[in-house]
Amino acid sequence: MSEKISLVIVPVDGSPAAGAAARHAGLLAQTLHARLQLVHVMPPIPAELSDLPANRKPENDPDRADQLRAAERAFEKARAAIDQGPEAECVTLEADDESLVHRPARVVVDHVRRQSDCLLVLGARHLSDLLKLVEGSVSNQILHRVQCPVTVVHDDAVNEGSAALRRILLPVDGSGHSRAAAALAGDMARNVDVPVELIFCQPVGGVDPGDDKPEAIFAAAREALGEVPAGIEETLLSHARPAEAIVRQAAERADQSPTIVMGRHGRGTLTEALLGSVSHRVVETAPCPVTVVI
Repeated sequence: MSEKISLVIVPVDGSPAAGAAARHAGLLAQTLHARLQLVHVMPPIPAELSDLPANRKPENDPDRADQLRAAERAFEKARAAIDQGPEAECVTLEADDESLVHRPARVVVDHVRRQSDCLLVLGARHLSDLLKLVEGSVSNQILHRVQCPVTVVHDDAVNEGSAALRRILLPVDGSGHSRAAAALAGDMARNVDVPVELIFCQPVGGVDPGDDKPEAIFAAAREALGEVPAGIEETLLSHARPAEAIVRQAAERADQSPTIVMGRHGRGTLTEALLGSVSHRVVETAPCPVTVVI
């Protein structure tokens, strides 16, 4: 079993995005020799004036019975997406308060915080910037509230994780988050014998005199990675927008079933919404699964 990740958790709701996430979660569980857990968040049922506790049992409550059937359908779709992958534990989650507001993100976050050594896999839709502003994003809410690695898989990604993982793309910048991402990437690469491509995107015009040079950043990443029998490559890019450069590199490697593993700086959700961040933009636009490590 992986020393860093022992449990892979994926929320499922029967949607195409959840199916893509479940498929990739099965691949990650195999890669990391970890347990796989499917979770489904049950929406609250408004209590009626004549309600009695005994009436809230599934056999007496048609609303609750319908929800349980919906949960089982979601689990069945997820298991079908995983296909020949590992056996999965199925867990239904309910809010532990009396609120009638459906807050699946909060329920998932509370569950993940009670686990240890886990990785969370989220399905997401590619939305326009306007729709993101209006609708919000459950995956984005969760991403900024958990303290474990999070993998985001889009339902329309070129690589949905259904094939074998054949290349890891590791953007590096010399930060502590980047080193933590390298440690996880090294663990994954050794378990499935795939190469790691280090990507450093320097500003147009070169690195500022006070910053670490690319050679030093690559060296630090190699040290955090550890031994990678399939090989380590170094790619130096120059672009005014690092996220665009990383996403373009992933698109060029699409035929190699890549996954991106990268660190996240500690900006809050509001700051990222206003200013953006490299990891946030990569998660939103990459044509392959992206794992963000804090």
